[in-house]
Amino acid sequence: MSVATDRDDDHTSGPLRRAELRRIERSAVATEGVPNALKSMDILPDVRPFMHQPVDRQSLASSPGEPLAPYRPAWTDAVGRPRRAAIAGLPTRKLWHRGEHLDPLTIFWPDDRKPYNDTRYPWGCVCRVVTAAGAGSGVIVGPRHVLTASHVVDWNRNGAGTVEVHRAGPSLSAISPITRAWYFTKITPPDVGWSEVDEDYAVLTTADRLGDRFGWLGVRTYDSGWDDEPYWRSIGYAAGGLFPVYQRDRELDEDEFDYGSARSMTTTADTVPGQSGSPLFAFWDDGPYVVAVVSAQGTYFLSGEENWCAGGNDMTRLVNHARANDP
Repeated sequence: MSVATDRDDDHTSGPLRRAELRRIERSAVATEGVPNALKSMDILPDVRPFMHQPVDRQSLASSPGEPLAPYRPAWTDAVGRPRRAAIAGLPTRKLWHRGEHLDPLTIFWPDDRKPYNDTRYPWGCVCRVVTAAGAGSGVIVGPRHVLTASHVVDWNRNGAGTVEVHRAGPSLSAISPITRAWYFTKITPPDVGWSEVDEDYAVLTTADRLGDRFGWLGVRTYDSGWDDEPYWRSIGYAAGGLFPVYQRDRELDEDEFDYGSARSMTTTADTVPGQSGSPLFAFWDDGPYVVAVVSAQGTYFLSGEENWCAGGNDMTRLVNHARANDP
């Protein structure tokens, strides 16, 4: 039978103990650069914490509230309806509780959300926003600007974050670090108060000019004259999903008790966690315009369980402000 001995003079006979590790220098300085043939693996060589950029009421009011026009690059095809993805990409439509089926409260039957994989304009402008707070959805609205919900942003840790353009399973069109987050109100889940729903939006500035490459959707202020009309489409990422989903012919209904420049509205669009920040948009003669982003779901007064969006003139002004100050 062998007898264990002190290994102070022999570090090759087995793993090092903690005391031995303290006596050995384990760090080393790189002596060479990464070979050019391998640099393509460094997709994100420099992802740093992004800046939180508040916009006060006076600055927001001084920014124009006029619509921002959409942009389609000449090298990008356009299509009015995206190509379906042949996957079972949606979350389960039924839940089990004590042996009984329950319908998720945020899904209005029939659930007609459809997974898609189409990089043509405007469907290829969909974004998946990833921060330490988790993942949400967004859409390109300027050369370096992505519109999302405020509560998608990591306000607590100010950690790094990225924007993935049209992730579809293992592939994506582009990925860019977030450098700044423009906001009017910091909103942190899980609780989004009714006084905050109408201000639940933020504009992310990216390191790369994604909009120049893929185009962007326009932004305009919602008009209550459009209430209950099935103009609206939505694109985003369902909970845990890596394929975007879309839905068409949805309605919006502006809250009649909301009188400010920030507005909340209910929608008949089906939403689940992960779709926060998804745009609600429609087509005009010159292209698609976003009027709101998916925010929350809940009961308000006696209305029952509903899905809520954030919009109004303050959202349009915030996008204008971010684009003017972070071109």
